[in-house]
Amino acid sequence: MKTHTAATTTSIAPTTAPAEGRANPTNPTAANLAKIDQWMQRLADETDQAAHGAELTRYLQTVSRFYSYSAHNCALIAMQRPDATRVAGYRAWQALGRQVVKGAKGIAILCPAPIKGKTDAGDEAVIALRFRTGYVFDQEDTTGADLPALTVHAVEGERYATLLRQLIEVAERGGLRVTFKHRLVWDANGVSYGDGRIELKEGNPAGNLCKTLIHEIAHERMHRAEERRAFTTQQVECQAEAVAYGVCQALNIPCPNSPTYLALYRVSREVLASNLDAIRRGIVVIMGEIAPLVEATETEAA
Repeated sequence: MKTHTAATTTSIAPTTAPAEGRANPTNPTAANLAKIDQWMQRLADETDQAAHGAELTRYLQTVSRFYSYSAHNCALIAMQRPDATRVAGYRAWQALGRQVVKGAKGIAILCPAPIKGKTDAGDEAVIALRFRTGYVFDQEDTTGADLPALTVHAVEGERYATLLRQLIEVAERGGLRVTFKHRLVWDANGVSYGDGRIELKEGNPAGNLCKTLIHEIAHERMHRAEERRAFTTQQVECQAEAVAYGVCQALNIPCPNSPTYLALYRVSREVLASNLDAIRRGIVVIMGEIAPLVEATETEAA
């Protein structure tokens, strides 16, 4: 993991408030950029702390032992086992202290099988590449030692249940379609398809769902399907999660899981800084959409 220096003294970006009029964070036309940058500074500090925590270190060490499958194999896995969460080969599970249960049905994938030979110069090299069928197994088909897991903090309360309903109404008025499912692909908490569709995992605490919904709205507003190829995964997740964190600050919704989420994508203080302009724009756009909810929060806090 990349070592960070001077984490608590480096600013995300120097910012001054808009020159004309008093900055008002509930007004998207006069967004309080200084307040947004203050939120991002806090998020950077919290992410630095999470990135160097023992829990995340153990988790990443385990995750690194799972193979990264090609897009083709990911499609094969999804076709055969749509509810798969974490897959690995038979021996890989054994190395992790788990055993594939007897009778479990493997998920067929394509494994490269290079053919070695001699070049014209007499050197040994791969002269051809063929593929063979291999099998992996989902974690649900194994038993044994528990894998390291990250703590997920629940954000609960009737206020958040009400706010979630209001956020869904705002999203749907804005042309988005929000649905709930018992289980999402790769066991995600939320999915944005970039075409106006958002899916949320039912059963999660209302406060967590509020933050997840804002995260997915950020994807829909900033990363439409036809544009996503222009971004790295780190960029889109950094931007969406940081926007959700900022909007949640305005709505007084705690985000205890955001720092760890960003650390999983190797988002550092420098990465946040390089995406700051996009994050600011995203916060302003969404706060404009939910301005009445932000104003109600400000009134409650006054």
